[in-house]
Amino acid sequence: MKQGARILIVDDDAEVAAMLARALARHGFQIDAVSSPDEALTRAEATPYDAALLDLVMPGRDGADLAAQLRKKLPGLPIALLTGYRHSPLIPSAERAGMAIFTKPVIIQDVVEFLQAEIRG
Repeated sequence: MKQGARILIVDDDAEVAAMLARALARHGFQIDAVSSPDEALTRAEATPYDAALLDLVMPGRDGADLAAQLRKKLPGLPIALLTGYRHSPLIPSAERAGMAIFTKPVIIQDVVEFLQAEIRG
């Protein structure tokens, strides 16, 4: 994994995003955490992220839709979806699109291992 990899976290629950950001920062990642899918897209235009962690269910734009938009801006971007819903109808299509799925509350070590495996550099 490249040193100081830059990760985008998007979760409409700012507390969840902040907790995840703090935990991943302790593992050496540079984190941008936002609570709005629109803000995430704006940031992705200006920042070459190494991976993204997206809440699956958000108001306005779900994580799967946001993932598709992010991959248009950053082709090949490793993306994992975070969900509190074990049986969301969005999960199978997200898995087919090559996204990892983590159920909340996430196990930080699992997320770190995903990022380490996916980020090369």
